[in-house]
Amino acid sequence: MPVVRNMLILMDGSADAERLLDCSMKIFHNRQDHFNGAFVEGISTGNLNDVFDSTVHLANQYTRSEIIEKILHTDLNNSNEFITRFIKKCEELSLRTKVFIGAEETNEDLVKESLYNDLFLIGKDIFRKPNVNKASFDAIESLMRNTRCPIVLLDCEQIDFENIVLIYDGSKRSFDAIKLFMYLMGDQMLKNNLVLNVVVTENSSSNEKGIIDYLKNYKQHFSINRVYPENYYSELLDLLVGLNSFLLVTGVNRNDILEDMIFNKNHSFFMNEQRSVFLG
Repeated sequence: MPVVRNMLILMDGSADAERLLDCSMKIFHNRQDHFNGAFVEGISTGNLNDVFDSTVHLANQYTRSEIIEKILHTDLNNSNEFITRFIKKCEELSLRTKVFIGAEETNEDLVKESLYNDLFLIGKDIFRKPNVNKASFDAIESLMRNTRCPIVLLDCEQIDFENIVLIYDGSKRSFDAIKLFMYLMGDQMLKNNLVLNVVVTENSSSNEKGIIDYLKNYKQHFSINRVYPENYYSELLDLLVGLNSFLLVTGVNRNDILEDMIFNKNHSFFMNEQRSVFLG
């Protein structure tokens, strides 16, 4: 029986939000999945403080469509045609709308909200925006570091990942990330190639057979790549650069990837097209 997933989607109120929504619907196509749209002050294109005095009891004041419409109208680049189309898609998905205002409240409330979601979907387009200011990046960085559920950084050009690359270093954290991925997105294993990237440590060497047997429950044939800790990150990038398209699954080097994307966004390896990341 397919897993029913609760997913939080970071939306900025622009055409990029529609691209992320379209991409998410193609990847997560179980009709019973639940989507929750998060519009966050400092990340949305408009000033949400000008739209809503408070987010308390917001659902009692407006319908979901009215909330989304008000937010979309804060961006002057949004045409009426786009706004109507986007609202219709949200209605078809029964997308629940969450609005977060105020820096301290946003961090605290959104972290709490993530506890009740299985995945937090973020489009990489949000990092490419030419007008994103330091405060917005601070908000994005804080959210990504503190979120209490797995993050999927999606390249919205990807319809299929083609390759799933799992990182295993023998630690409980790396195995937990793989198990979470298999539970939440295991259907991706059927139509994509699988590569197990083993960081050679004492723990991974003694537990490698266990992880291989575990994965064979889902896919009989897959590749294994072994790297040593001293060359781990550079060799990982060498492996990934040879793949046309991939989803990297990791629970052990979240900070390396986040820092590369946030602080080196113009030259980040992971910002290139056809590259997505599951951070467990």
